[in-house]
Amino acid sequence: MNRINLQIPDAPIILWLQGGPGLSSLIGLFVLNGPFRVRKDLSIARRKYSWTKAFSMLYIDNPVGCGFSFTRNDSGYAINQNDVANNLFEALRQFFLLFPELNQNEFYISGQSYAGKYVPSIARKICQQRNNVNFNLTGIAIGNAFIDPISFLDFADMMFEVGLIDKCQASSIRKKEKLLYSLTRSKEFSKAYYLLGEIEATMRNYTGYSYFYNYLTTEEPRDQQYFYDYLKLNEVRKAIHVGNINFGDRTKHLVSEKLVNDFLDSVKPWFEEVLDCNYKVLVYSGNLDVTVSTSATEKFLQTLNWTYADEFTYANRYIWLTHKDRVAGYIKRARNLWFIIVRNAGHLVPYDQPRVAFEMITKFVYNSD
Repeated sequence: MNRINLQIPDAPIILWLQGGPGLSSLIGLFVLNGPFRVRKDLSIARRKYSWTKAFSMLYIDNPVGCGFSFTRNDSGYAINQNDVANNLFEALRQFFLLFPELNQNEFYISGQSYAGKYVPSIARKICQQRNNVNFNLTGIAIGNAFIDPISFLDFADMMFEVGLIDKCQASSIRKKEKLLYSLTRSKEFSKAYYLLGEIEATMRNYTGYSYFYNYLTTEEPRDQQYFYDYLKLNEVRKAIHVGNINFGDRTKHLVSEKLVNDFLDSVKPWFEEVLDCNYKVLVYSGNLDVTVSTSATEKFLQTLNWTYADEFTYANRYIWLTHKDRVAGYIKRARNLWFIIVRNAGHLVPYDQPRVAFEMITKFVYNSD
């Protein structure tokens, strides 16, 4: 928990959940939006556009087995989004019992990628229990959100349009996408999961890329990995009271394996429920992402069945100007649903465009134009 400033006791609280599944939410803290980043020499530096400038940030390693979270019983691992929601709900209930002075603060749940499933799942659970909770959920924010996996099977079209593959290669991938679509529709999720792995291998072979989170970059930036070694330092482990607990590198694959049958399942109906609970909802998308493309995200949002669906469909889209009147992206909004496209960013919007990401989340939380 990173408090914004003790002089602002009613500052909104934002929970950050990382995707994966199996990745630690400390990626959010050290790589994306927390107060510190780790240098190559394992020293730390303050992040210029940390979200703690305006909010109190909470990072939870989720599902159990990610990061420093652990279970000694195999049955403790989540196998679906109901498990994820139930575990997170209990964690939040206990957190706000420990810090009752925060109960009335506006509370937002955020995340990216596969957390596009975690976030609606826990928000729906809270909505169902809203008369029995001791905290004030106000909204959710999800980046490049894997809410409805079947909606994002557009790798071939996306890569062809930006010149990463040719027409024949696109056709080859498209055939596999159609089979993946069919398997997912028939709920053969395990087969679909392993076919997705084959598609990703084909994408790597065709493009020479090992990193599809930003098509301007072929490999994962090295500075995204420094924090792993930082967390192995004895003085760091002592300072954060984790003792000899293994960091989740060893268990992240187990977390992922437990969720194989959940990976390509959809939480679209739950996301629609959350919209109709009248929580504020932000979906944002970096336009350079291959894995969860902006065009697929926009098409998905147009298919939602909720009270103000028509109003959102016909809402105007506005150019978003930020620092020195530069075009930061585009905003479409109707009632409680916001959709923001962030220019020159990929899957990890706060990493690629830290200043814009900070302005975006501030704009959303404080309802500023």
